[in-house]
Amino acid sequence: MIEIVPWIKREFAFDLPVGVFPPLVERLRGTPARAKQLIVGISEEMLAARPNGKWSVKDHLGHLVDLRALDEQRLREFLGRAKVLSAADASNRATEHGNHRQTPVAEILGELRAAREKLVRKLDALKAEDVGISALHPRLQKPMRVIDWVYFVAEHNDHHLATARRAILSVSKRPITDREETS
Repeated sequence: MIEIVPWIKREFAFDLPVGVFPPLVERLRGTPARAKQLIVGISEEMLAARPNGKWSVKDHLGHLVDLRALDEQRLREFLGRAKVLSAADASNRATEHGNHRQTPVAEILGELRAAREKLVRKLDALKAEDVGISALHPRLQKPMRVIDWVYFVAEHNDHHLATARRAILSVSKRPITDREETS
């Protein structure tokens, strides 16, 4: 199995043309549906299990919900022409103390859907010139445009969905087939 690169070690080239903005927004729009599909037929107990002491599936999904405030803040900063974006909490305090493992997964998915719908509505309203607004990303120490940030958020979502899938595989000790995922 190919090891997933830790998020903090990911590097990015921000050179996407503005014309890929709509598909990137669509990718964000689809995150809650893909998250829901990922957990179909999996018990709450398995979704709360912490394989090797790492985050559970619920923790990964809850983490995406926990970042809604940062997403909203960063979009405001871009549109307000801030020079530097707010930093993420590298300790992930909200997720570590979020009690996600005790929260019903349907509630987590509902919050994820609501947060993504709110963000996507705002992104859908942007004009081409808005998508090119740039600010410095504090961890990466490089400028990113709104389009680059949307790509970054979509990649982060997928990183956590892929890691959540690995957690399911680890806990269940069996592969999840495409047929099972769509039933």
